[in-house]
Amino acid sequence: MFLKAMRKLPVLPLSSVLIDSVSDSEKSVMWFSTQESSREHKSKPIWNQGVPRVVFHLKQKMIGRIGLLSSDPWSRRVQSLGQALTEKGVAVAHVLPWKVIRTGQTGRHEISHDGEDLSNLDTLLVLDLGANDIGSFFNRVGLLSALAEMGVQIVNSVNSILLMRNKAETMRRLISAGLPVPETLITESIEVAAEFVEEHFPCVLKPITGFGGLGVQLIEREFDLENIYDYLKFHRQMFGQGAFLLQEYIKSPGYDLRALVLDGEVVSTMRRLGRGGITTNIHNGGIPERSEEDVEDLAIESAKSVKGRFVGVDIIPDLEDNFWVIEINATPGWSGLQQVTDFDISERLADNLSFA
Repeated sequence: MFLKAMRKLPVLPLSSVLIDSVSDSEKSVMWFSTQESSREHKSKPIWNQGVPRVVFHLKQKMIGRIGLLSSDPWSRRVQSLGQALTEKGVAVAHVLPWKVIRTGQTGRHEISHDGEDLSNLDTLLVLDLGANDIGSFFNRVGLLSALAEMGVQIVNSVNSILLMRNKAETMRRLISAGLPVPETLITESIEVAAEFVEEHFPCVLKPITGFGGLGVQLIEREFDLENIYDYLKFHRQMFGQGAFLLQEYIKSPGYDLRALVLDGEVVSTMRRLGRGGITTNIHNGGIPERSEEDVEDLAIESAKSVKGRFVGVDIIPDLEDNFWVIEINATPGWSGLQQVTDFDISERLADNLSFA
């Protein structure tokens, strides 16, 4: 049956074929589909232009219990995803990171939340760490590492989360993968940072770690350039980080793009229009809009470079229709994406996360 379906795949009018081999609760499903974009990505290799993409999803066992780790259990994404998973028969545990208790003695380590043994979870999806200081951050990373050693599937993996929280390492991975990123400097030297600003003015200054656009500054005023040493010292003091990450400024049409990637597929994309500032984050007032750009391949390859299973990839177009990857988020939201997407994103995520 599989070979017969494969022979017919290029001419099938359907977008997918399902092959079921066991029961609904423990079914092995292979789903493959053809996808061809109407517009070709400018960076798409010649060998991949106009060729239908064949995507395989191997799903072996339905998950019994999944934990949603979030500092805000009443947020829209936590509630909508929890409901979608429950409707599919998956038991959901809402895990607040500050309520997790770890106890141990020689030869024994236990992790619990409201009396529940978290090692009994099949999967723990990290929707946000909610760590505002270095102590809680490392405590929660240690929690995830311990659960992974106990056999709980962590999404994203601990290594992947740590990598994406480090903007410098994320940039290095993207560059090593041959993906387009703005010219970047990472240094602890104020002198070297100041030279970069003078040579690449205007440019963008970012903290090495952080999220939500916090600390991202566009250096574009002559006043800032003339007082660049004081500016850099102030930025270091404000964000408590000894290293600087500076990038050339990409002049855009006034928006950037966010692609939500899950297990090697783009779930949805959108444009994010800024409101006068350099950041376009939805919670900072960015306006979502339907995207017409074909950045699917670029987003997928970006997620692969950081070994991310569930990520948000931020891409900025320049005025010549080139695309540049500027960031990858390990705990992406989708409220803005949902406003410009015709299907329920939480249901789509639940479809995938319901299987090991």
